[in-house]
Amino acid sequence: MKLPDLIATGWTEIISHKMRSFLSFFAIAIGIATFFYTLSALSQRYRDIDRAVKISGKGRLDVTTEHPLDMTQYATLKEMLPEHTSISFAPPPVYGQQFTYKNKTVGGFVYTGVLPSWKDASFAYRLEGRFINWKDIANKNRVTLITVYPHEKEKRNLYEYIDNYGNEEKAEEITKFTAQINLLNQQIIFNNETFTVIGLLHAPEIKNDPRFPQDREWSPVLYIPYTTFYDIQPAWREEFSTEIRLVTGNESSVRQAASAIVSFLRSQFGIDEKPQPKFFHDEVKNRIKDARADLNKMLFLGLIAMIAGGIGIMNVTMAVIFSRTKEIGIRRALGATRRDILAQFLVEAMLLGLCGSFAGMLLGYGAVLHMAADARQMTFSWWVVALSVLIALVTSFLFALYPAWQASKLRPVDALKYE
Repeated sequence: MKLPDLIATGWTEIISHKMRSFLSFFAIAIGIATFFYTLSALSQRYRDIDRAVKISGKGRLDVTTEHPLDMTQYATLKEMLPEHTSISFAPPPVYGQQFTYKNKTVGGFVYTGVLPSWKDASFAYRLEGRFINWKDIANKNRVTLITVYPHEKEKRNLYEYIDNYGNEEKAEEITKFTAQINLLNQQIIFNNETFTVIGLLHAPEIKNDPRFPQDREWSPVLYIPYTTFYDIQPAWREEFSTEIRLVTGNESSVRQAASAIVSFLRSQFGIDEKPQPKFFHDEVKNRIKDARADLNKMLFLGLIAMIAGGIGIMNVTMAVIFSRTKEIGIRRALGATRRDILAQFLVEAMLLGLCGSFAGMLLGYGAVLHMAADARQMTFSWWVVALSVLIALVTSFLFALYPAWQASKLRPVDALKYE
């Protein structure tokens, strides 16, 4: 028989025994639902990792020292590092602050100092105006950039550390204020100093933010020049640490940069200085490892379900063969070959698997909508659909192969005598 005839015959048999067919492919559907959900979630996690890697800056390295660093030390370190390496210093932020604009006081933000090179890594903002430049650094200018958040239905969690220094209501106050009033080129007062707002950093929506969580802002932030920060907070030089971020531009040179920064810090602060470089590619590897671990757990459950579904199809196929033994004998007597008989039952089983794959993908899609952390961020790749169908077809084929092969071995004389 030709394939269209085999499909037509198999489909007729499936329709004729609806309950038996339903029970056969239901377990397949459960397994495919597990595979579909897992592969869809994993595919999105890999996309998120890839987006974060692209925006993070190649050859990224983070180090913390318990000492403040000045611009002379910046120049010294710059000479020690591979060519074209970007260096950024940042002191710990000042929490629970408020600013005044046209006699209106708004609270709930933090401020910190940055260098122009700060935007060379994980800069996901849309800049309106200009960024801090090296002239601002040299002159300790009173200029600032303000983070502005988009209008979103989902509440943005920005307040991880606010409770110790303010409250969530104040943080929401500045978030709403900066979203409603354009402060670009306006003057605001905080810490008894007048600052000009030179730029607005429009943050991406949560669902479109490519950064890893640790790179996202956790509070409304005002950024001022690094040198200005210590000019208005001189006491902080003796008490707080400095975050150093290097972006070499080349992953092959990041180890060289790590050796250079360790040597620099020890030469500046003595052998008791024990910096611990944090390589961004290690973070990426850990996230991929976690994704694979989750994948393995879910795939194991899916595999169990697929085996159960395969056994169900095997049992049904054997039952069908016993009930249609005389039909097999008649077909053999009329000239059907063993290959025809084998193909007939394999096609019927694979049709059940195909139906199970479609049902499973619908179940998996429902699982994504109700179980994913953020279903809006989920995307469904064609390869996930193709692989789900392929898994169902292969499972059905393999588990139906033995009973179909046994059916093809039946002798026409013995089959015709069967009652």
